[in-house]
Amino acid sequence: MDIHHLRSFVIVAQYLSFTEAAKRLFIGQSALSRQIADLEDELGVDLFIRHHRSLELTAAGKTLLKEGKNLINQVAEVIEKTRQAQQGIRGSLKIGCFGIESAFLPQALKRFRSLYPQISIDICVLTLKMIKDALEREELDLGFTVFLGNECKSNGFMRRLIHRTPLCFLLPNGHPYSGKTSLDISALAQDPFILLSEDECPEGFDWFMNFCESRGFVPNIISKTTRMESVIWQIEAGVGISFISRDPALFGLINHNICLVDMEGEDAYNNITATWKREHRNPAIPLFLKVLENLQLPNNAKTWPMPSCKHA
Repeated sequence: MDIHHLRSFVIVAQYLSFTEAAKRLFIGQSALSRQIADLEDELGVDLFIRHHRSLELTAAGKTLLKEGKNLINQVAEVIEKTRQAQQGIRGSLKIGCFGIESAFLPQALKRFRSLYPQISIDICVLTLKMIKDALEREELDLGFTVFLGNECKSNGFMRRLIHRTPLCFLLPNGHPYSGKTSLDISALAQDPFILLSEDECPEGFDWFMNFCESRGFVPNIISKTTRMESVIWQIEAGVGISFISRDPALFGLINHNICLVDMEGEDAYNNITATWKREHRNPAIPLFLKVLENLQLPNNAKTWPMPSCKHA
């Protein structure tokens, strides 16, 4: 099977359009059609049901799409390892984490280790402020930081959006709204809030204050902390309420005494960005970023409407 024909099939299957796929592949539509026809002849199956103005995958096509992606990734890995053997890529990469990256980081580390076995990785679990300070001092090569909403503002670093999930409220059992499916934050205007401090997460704190102001109230913030675990413990103790990313990777922190209620609003999203200093020249940084970009995760950032994340 020609790997180029397989790649062409995957693009057509993703867009279900020869016209759009041809644009993406920078080839003529007739040439692309011949590639797919040759692939169908070679396999002895029909991969698409061709309607007048649209395409539909057959059962065989769906199978080839799933398995074909895996095969293409395997071929890319073999090519990359072969090149590394020639280049002798070595080095180290020091990464700072906040502790909420489990939705994508273990898979990224496994993939990176497979591709670059001679690059050692050091993972440090820190607070968000400690990550930014360590990046500035170049004690970290790359770190994961957070912003809320739909606008990624410049913070003096290079940033790339990796993971995006909706926000939800954390309410103690027995709260008047604990049985709701979703809420506008204005319904909680009289409740005491527990937040990460403005020193720890200034972008998130500012977003929350502006979010509340846009709903017509100033929040009653009774406690500020540096760790999400502390927020959750205080909610369990009945001190107040808060919010968190609706990310299954974080649900292990939350016990049955706390209810999750979706936060309404087009900008009610949590975003995790890979962050690094522009001047930092560790050649392992772009290699790790490429691995992050190529991850295929059920709850990847691409699942949700993507904000614009501009580099500093």
